[in-house]
Amino acid sequence: MGKIHFGTGGFRGLIGEDFTLENIRLLARSLVEIIYRKNLKKEVVIGYDRRLLSLEASAEMADVFSHNGIKTSLANTDSPTPTIIFETLKRELDLGFMITASHNPACYNGVKVFTKGGFDADVCFTLAIERECETLGRNTSLRREVSLPISSFDPLKDYFQFLCSFGKGRLTHPIRLAYENIYGTGIKVLEPLFEHLGINEFLCLHKERDPSFGGKVPNPIPKNLEELRTIVLKNKLDVGFAADSDADRLAVIDEKGNYVSANEILCSLYYYLVVILKKEGDAVRNLATSWCLDKIAHKAGFSCHEVDVGFKNITRKMLETNALLGGESSGGLTMRGYLKGKDTAFAVLLFLNMMDDLRKPVSHIIKEAKDYASYRSFDSEDVCYLKKGKEKVIAEILKNKSPHFASCIVRKDVMDRNIRFLFRKDEWCLLRLSNTEPCCRIYFEMNSLEGLQKEREELFSFLRKEGLIEEE
Repeated sequence: MGKIHFGTGGFRGLIGEDFTLENIRLLARSLVEIIYRKNLKKEVVIGYDRRLLSLEASAEMADVFSHNGIKTSLANTDSPTPTIIFETLKRELDLGFMITASHNPACYNGVKVFTKGGFDADVCFTLAIERECETLGRNTSLRREVSLPISSFDPLKDYFQFLCSFGKGRLTHPIRLAYENIYGTGIKVLEPLFEHLGINEFLCLHKERDPSFGGKVPNPIPKNLEELRTIVLKNKLDVGFAADSDADRLAVIDEKGNYVSANEILCSLYYYLVVILKKEGDAVRNLATSWCLDKIAHKAGFSCHEVDVGFKNITRKMLETNALLGGESSGGLTMRGYLKGKDTAFAVLLFLNMMDDLRKPVSHIIKEAKDYASYRSFDSEDVCYLKKGKEKVIAEILKNKSPHFASCIVRKDVMDRNIRFLFRKDEWCLLRLSNTEPCCRIYFEMNSLEGLQKEREELFSFLRKEGLIEEE
């Protein structure tokens, strides 16, 4: 039986190795101990997505809780992760659970844990779960002989009403769009949302369940959106949207077929809120997100706060600073007053409201936000697979060595699993080690595409020379 380990987005593991029904029972049994020891509310909700074993794992988890005296409600259908965040908040529970591996490949599954208020569980709590799992070992016997029935609930109805309350109702002019579902759960909310907004012309791709996600990684990155791009261009649509498998990330294709990065989505929405709608409030981003957001905030008279990777860090900083909008370069965002978690449907609602108010093509809206910030940067995300065992040494190597970047290194920051090189003119490079996969995510923000390509080539040459990554 593999080990239960939590990363920035919950527990994730390979199906049949770390993610097994036996491990799910152990995880639930460990949580029972924590609930009783910490005197937490003895009631939980559990949801699940469309992945392999998601339904079965949710049933196993519910069984353990119910037979240990914990009032348990299990979703009666698959649904997006934000529905369970909402349900945890609505019921004023201390704990809620979602069976999902989010955007990971189909061979993964996992569990996201939400605490009081609908926040992602913090590191202290997830470490406590890991320690309890180690203490119990394979002992998943009942803590006490108290058995309660498992109830079912509709995860969509109340959540959908809550979601729609943040929009302005039906749009005032026609918008034609397509939505790439990538066989995920987003269709359960996005299709009704389009109808609610009065959108008469929309196409939804890959609505059906397919645990293999059509052979793709269910992450809305450019290489997975060629079909969506083709449809937008062929049908002369105004916009294309896409979500990951549990519908908490958003990607956009503009009317010209261009991929709109998560950074551009976040910056344009913040621009729309503080410049066009005149709303007040700071912004929050993680350290892998564009500094364009900072420039918009400062020009509008506000601040932008940087936090470590992990959406829980964004939402907690938003609460601390009463920030208006928070988001990250991987495609997640939320707004003050909404859920303490990222949500594709909410981001789509906000984006469509922006399009309706500005009545400009998406490409023009993105350019307008960048022009406001006087910003012309490019951003990139690469994933390079590390050689086995190299995950633990890359930070140590980069503490003492640096690639021969053409740009002058102003400062090098080594922060846990993150290594960031700061250059002049607000340019930077970030290497971030994944907590869930043997890979390194690389981000650049440079003032020219040529400069980005040059520095990327140098970085990859250095990593190969040091024997840290597999040969391309």
